[in-house]
Amino acid sequence: MKRQVKPIREGNSEPGTVSLFSIAGIKTLLQFLRLGKKSGALLSMAVATAIYTWFYQWEFALGVTVMVLVHELGHVAAARQKGIPVTAPFFIPFLGALIMMKRNPRDAATEAYIAMGGPLVGTIGAFVSFLIGLFTGHSLFYAIAYIGFTLNLINLLPIHPLDGGRIASSVTRWLWVAGAAGGLFAVIFLKSFLFFVLWALFVWDLFSKYIVHRGKAAEYSCWGKIEVPFDQIPGENWMLIPFSEREPLPYRTYSDMDGKQWVDINWEEADVVHPVKMQEQGLIRSVFSTKVERRWQQTPKVVVLRYQIDYEPHEIENYYEVPEKVRWRFGISYGALAIALFVLLDLVQLMMNEQGGFFHSLRK
Repeated sequence: MKRQVKPIREGNSEPGTVSLFSIAGIKTLLQFLRLGKKSGALLSMAVATAIYTWFYQWEFALGVTVMVLVHELGHVAAARQKGIPVTAPFFIPFLGALIMMKRNPRDAATEAYIAMGGPLVGTIGAFVSFLIGLFTGHSLFYAIAYIGFTLNLINLLPIHPLDGGRIASSVTRWLWVAGAAGGLFAVIFLKSFLFFVLWALFVWDLFSKYIVHRGKAAEYSCWGKIEVPFDQIPGENWMLIPFSEREPLPYRTYSDMDGKQWVDINWEEADVVHPVKMQEQGLIRSVFSTKVERRWQQTPKVVVLRYQIDYEPHEIENYYEVPEKVRWRFGISYGALAIALFVLLDLVQLMMNEQGGFFHSLRK
């Protein structure tokens, strides 16, 4: 049984939605700013802050962005301590931000350590905002702290891909069942469609992994395309000969120094070797063509080969084997942090109520 995942995005793929700026324009802007690899993070941070400012005053919008940034920097610091390279944070308005690990951790304990870094440092950042409000009397800092505590508490829910779901894997995977039940209450409380989608995907993943595919490996599929200009196709009469479809394609696979798996697809009829970066490590089962298109009316004229890669995700056999002491350490830390966040939320709520409530704090 196959579970479909998103198609692999190639550099020459067409955007699926209309945007205000072209991709070339954005690249030009980033080159102009000369911000290097951090340009995407800074630009997304600025965009998120601007969107928040549209709904709230700029001081609160900036404070929320800082709370999210502190949380993500906690992940970055923890990942560096474990020697795992990560990307710069990318901000997504009203969803927070994310970082991507450039190399997968080798065990659940390492994954949990990196996951714990975000809520731990994020809670410290929110507590600093609370203290500033306490000593200055500015209720705006209470509102910022309230958002910070809430974001970090939600992230502790034992649901993948939230931090709590990754921490739970080092304690006991039965917490995922609790997350499936508790997540439903969170959906009802938050009344968020996006959180409902996240919860539904998590529940389906559990059902698929431990019930549908129990005892056997699940097979995944991904898709992409290869575009070759007409003038690069070898031969004189190639346009009269139909290209093969639904046929196996020769390939070779390997991993680079960052732990990323690549598949070099050999399209022999077009004399092209096309590299594809896989979304995750896996055992390649087959690579074959699904469709060939001749695009005569565009410039330059190209032939497009659409392909499909079937693979089984690689899982380390002893990935979830965590020493008992480490399990207790993560379990106690996880529970203590959750309790602390509940207490701090109640405390900051009390302080805001004394000054007129959350929205009154925003108007001050």
